[in-house]
Amino acid sequence: MPSVAVALAFAAANLCQIELGPRPGVGGVFLPKQAIGPAALPSDADLARVEVSNELLKLARALESDAYADRASAQASIIARRPTPDELMALLLRKDLSDEARNVLVAILRERILTAPRGALGIRMEGVGLREGGVRITGLVAGMPAEKLLLPGDIIVSVNQVQLADRNDLIRVVQSLPPGGSVKLLVRRTLRDPKGQVQLGPDGMELTENLEFVVRLGSTDDLVDRGDPIAPLAINPATLERRATAEAAAARFLPKPERVDVRRSLDDDASPRGPITLESVRALLMNYQLAGANEDAVRRFRKRLDALEAQLVQLRRMRDADAGQLAPIEETMQRTLDALDAEIREAL
Repeated sequence: MPSVAVALAFAAANLCQIELGPRPGVGGVFLPKQAIGPAALPSDADLARVEVSNELLKLARALESDAYADRASAQASIIARRPTPDELMALLLRKDLSDEARNVLVAILRERILTAPRGALGIRMEGVGLREGGVRITGLVAGMPAEKLLLPGDIIVSVNQVQLADRNDLIRVVQSLPPGGSVKLLVRRTLRDPKGQVQLGPDGMELTENLEFVVRLGSTDDLVDRGDPIAPLAINPATLERRATAEAAAARFLPKPERVDVRRSLDDDASPRGPITLESVRALLMNYQLAGANEDAVRRFRKRLDALEAQLVQLRRMRDADAGQLAPIEETMQRTLDALDAEIREAL
């Protein structure tokens, strides 16, 4: 039987899911690969209704400060406030954020999506089978919500009216909800007589009844505190969905690169750096600032770069214009960007 470490490495490399037994050392169950996509992100219309506090907006503005200490302080303050993903996405909808501020906010957004608290019932479980569906409770974690209502042997058929094909479905649904929220469970329970014996019908099959429970969720952190090694958060389907969601959010809100190709002669540099872009010059300016540059010089460079970006916006609006009209503008932008890159490198 492979060790847990080996099993986790195998699962991560193959993007499959692994489930561990209820106790350390118990064998795992490998499940087939599944394509797990992102959760649906709020629409622009939904985000437009999310209120962004003035304090959060001021901190976002401080991310554009010329002083590195001010930017670092603003970033730390935003993280400490623990804004919700919706608040951050509503803020990122603004069109007047700089690329630097947008990149920092997206990094915080990704972390908030990945580490947001997860709900938990506090059960140990196993699959029932493809034909029946649902999950069978094999044990209950002391002090967790399920202990008060459910019994070992109960089969959870659905959560919030979502039919469960296997335990992965339950993990995905429950861990997508925050602790403290309530879920509605449909449970199939075997009937027993007063002596605890299973009751059988005329056909010899076990008699069951369907029960509905509303359970207030605990937290996966509580499970960790109680030392219960549930399916590892690093691999389970809820985590894979969060990773996909974080990537989808980043793709949606990160600034889209705009390239201005600059032809370089091989004689210019023994090791050509490739085309210069607005993004590459912004990164160079950031390195210059981090190296302790004069703040006035940084401010002057930034203004020139912003003006060049404004020209690029105008250029995009003229894409349908005659190519002869665009050529002089493109050549001017190339020369200006090249000169700005050279000036910053000389100052470094």
